[in-house]
Amino acid sequence: MTLVKSPPTTGGSIDPRLGYGILDAPGRSLGLQLFSSGRITKEQFDNAQNLSATSGVSLAQALVESGADAKVVGPEEALSLGVEYEDLTATQPDPDALALVPENIIRATRALPMRLLGKGDVIRVAMVDPLDIGASDRIHHVTGRRVVSTLCMAGEFLTVVNELFSTASRTTGALQELETLEPDDDPVALRQTAVDSASDAPIVRLVDSIMDAAVAMQASDIHFEAGEAGLAVRFRVDGVLIVHAQIPPSQRSSVTARLKVLSGMDVTETRRPQDGRMRFQSHGQQFDIRVSSIRVVHGEKLVLRILRKSAVLVPLARLGFMIDQQRRFETMITQPHGMVLVVGPTGSGKSTTLYSGLNTLNDAKTNIMTLEDPVEYNVEGINQVQVNARIGLTFASGLRTFVRQDPDVILVGEIRDQETAEMAVQAALTGHLLLSTLHTNSAVGTITRLANLGLDQFLISQALTGVVSQRLVAKVCSQCAEEYRPTPETLRALGIGAEELAGARVVRGVGCRACHGRGLSGRLGIYEVLIIDEEMRRLIISGAAEDEMETAAVERGMRPLREAALYNVRQGITTPEEMGRVVLAKVL
Repeated sequence: MTLVKSPPTTGGSIDPRLGYGILDAPGRSLGLQLFSSGRITKEQFDNAQNLSATSGVSLAQALVESGADAKVVGPEEALSLGVEYEDLTATQPDPDALALVPENIIRATRALPMRLLGKGDVIRVAMVDPLDIGASDRIHHVTGRRVVSTLCMAGEFLTVVNELFSTASRTTGALQELETLEPDDDPVALRQTAVDSASDAPIVRLVDSIMDAAVAMQASDIHFEAGEAGLAVRFRVDGVLIVHAQIPPSQRSSVTARLKVLSGMDVTETRRPQDGRMRFQSHGQQFDIRVSSIRVVHGEKLVLRILRKSAVLVPLARLGFMIDQQRRFETMITQPHGMVLVVGPTGSGKSTTLYSGLNTLNDAKTNIMTLEDPVEYNVEGINQVQVNARIGLTFASGLRTFVRQDPDVILVGEIRDQETAEMAVQAALTGHLLLSTLHTNSAVGTITRLANLGLDQFLISQALTGVVSQRLVAKVCSQCAEEYRPTPETLRALGIGAEELAGARVVRGVGCRACHGRGLSGRLGIYEVLIIDEEMRRLIISGAAEDEMETAAVERGMRPLREAALYNVRQGITTPEEMGRVVLAKVL
């Protein structure tokens, strides 16, 4: 399907709901069929096209990642491909068929053996890409049986495979293989041979298994921490660090060297902090990984940030906004000018919220420019610039140039200092919509923070359109959720009154293979959305205290973070304990 901005001159048709001309092709596209029949939304269709174009996944898989129902998209895609659809949530693979194909080949081909057919000479295989002839040939070669391919969705495939095979098993096996190697007790010799050993097969397999496990567990970061006992490996999953493995001291330098080689760092430099990037192929997808190293007492600590394109292409409706909150946020970002700030601590999802907002504004009529440090995700249709202090390109200097580039919308990665804050206010006051982030604990606290940066109260009141404060809470695993009644002592410690949960269905996860025994899977945003109206402007100019502005904001429709978190507890989406971990407790 080819999209054009004006009616095609030869052949073709126009769908006015999409706002695009659609050139006729041999068979109408899956997305257009589903949209025309009302089974997906325009937002899902647009997001899926963007995701498919930038990440290379099929449109069907991108539709599911954009929030479309897999049970709607899957059968239609299978029909268009001429194969059957395999619903992996409703069927289990037969053990006899599963035993014929090793785990590494299942993951590499993204093909799951389901059952043997006929007299056992045919194997039915659920595939993410049933037209992948190379994958089918590999399954045929391994099993010696004729392959019948069916279509399955990538997310369901990954969930089922992770349930069937422990993600820790490969790392354990690789560590056991390392134990057979001779340890090198000479630190000088160990350092000299680190680069050579970094390419040895056991080290390669160990690093690959750790990164595979991190991707499978949906980790956002991998920590390699040098200590006296060796190299500790921890994953940050749903905001919490969990221990994955402990690498022996004799292999610490080799693993560190392997990571540095992959990320383009200087292997011989161990004293100065370094930054690097790498790409990693896992489970049929390619991930960009940002790497940071720093010297610690017993060696080096490396942190790998796993960047997922789909993480910033989330529709606003799936972020976690309550209905009235989403409406208020959409009102703010559709204003012709003004400053909208998203605030919260590091790792609270601010960038995801901003990019979701940008995606709703991203069209051919709007010039969107971003200034980031660093640019983590490349998005089609948005002009992205990376800060480079070494050549004098800072947030403040970049903003000065931006206003001469005729922008409609400007995104500044972060307001860190007075100069950047002043430039942001000037941009907002001169006819631009400016979006940015700030590190504060609450929406109202943002006003105080801007004043502390040296901004005049009057300018703040005139430039600021609204503030979104947010946190991320982990969701209860849907596969092992059970209803329970928290004890009064637990609720009191979390600052939750028993009456606040009266009549609610409170749930928790007991732990299963799908969530790796944690009882939690995935995260959701909780928000407070402050709109700066005339009353709030009056309070800002008069220098009102934070508690006075907070009271006025709540009276004018702002839901505090605690109320949003409590709503998710009452709906059975998260647990009281998770609410207590993320939101300050109320003194009872």
